[in-house]
Amino acid sequence: MIIEWLGNENFQIKTKGIIIKIGEKKLLGDLEINGPGEYEVGGAQMEVIDGVISVYAEAMTIGHIKKGKVLSDDDLQKLNGIDILLIGVGGGEFTENKIAHDVIAQIDPAVVIPMGKDIGGFAKTDSQNAQDELKISKGELPSEERQMVILNASTK
Repeated sequence: MIIEWLGNENFQIKTKGIIIKIGEKKLLGDLEINGPGEYEVGGAQMEVIDGVISVYAEAMTIGHIKKGKVLSDDDLQKLNGIDILLIGVGGGEFTENKIAHDVIAQIDPAVVIPMGKDIGGFAKTDSQNAQDELKISKGELPSEERQMVILNASTK
């Protein structure tokens, strides 16, 4: 699987069988998603509920939260098992940094990819460590310590 950040809240996920776009526009292959619900195309699944998008492909679950809030037990139950979390940071239309850290601790994903305005400040890292894409498989997910991945916004 290859994950690319297309800027703002938008990501592209390439799997062996399908290209998925999440953010302002949601595409599961050729299927455009316009509302809440569960969808499946080409071995990939997408669920859209209350501002949270989850995608299951290649035995991994990717969660996308643009503007997060501290989660209730019910919310956490729905988000159980997220391997990779794409989360908005920096405030404004995205999650406030402190709340983003709280949500990450609640969900406890193996990999976190922040999106938004102040990624360097949120991740306390130099943006020179950013990469263009994340190539990952289920077997490559970190099992001990959470990994923060900073992506450059693609110009596609």
